[in-house]
Amino acid sequence: MFAVKKSTDCILCVCSGQVRNMATLKDITIRLKSIKNIQKITKSMKMVAAAKYARAERQLKPARVYGTGALALYEKAEIKAPEEKSAKHLIIGVSSDRGLCGAIHSAEMIDKLTLTFNRTRQAVITKELIEIISGAAAL
Repeated sequence: MFAVKKSTDCILCVCSGQVRNMATLKDITIRLKSIKNIQKITKSMKMVAAAKYARAERQLKPARVYGTGALALYEKAEIKAPEEKSAKHLIIGVSSDRGLCGAIHSAEMIDKLTLTFNRTRQAVITKELIEIISGAAAL
């Protein structure tokens, strides 16, 4: 009798960790409410993205004229368009670790990256000018 009791205790111990409790009505209500809130957030994010896309498209529309004009010029002049040099590109992803706050630091980072790019470009131009001036002085 003692062995049987002990074996049932072991079975109960093993099974008790694997049995889930049924969700209460309150748990289900809270879960549905959180799902609805997430749906609202997703819907508003879609609306913001659509507005940004429409604005970018409006800004791009006037610039397309210049692209078609340049293409027509190359076609009429019967010359090839300048080939692009295969330059190395560095893409730096900047984001926040705070959930849905994607555009928090973007303007600040763009300003810093633009300043860095301009300084390097200015150094290259200065070096080229020095080479031109020293070459002209040698003549």
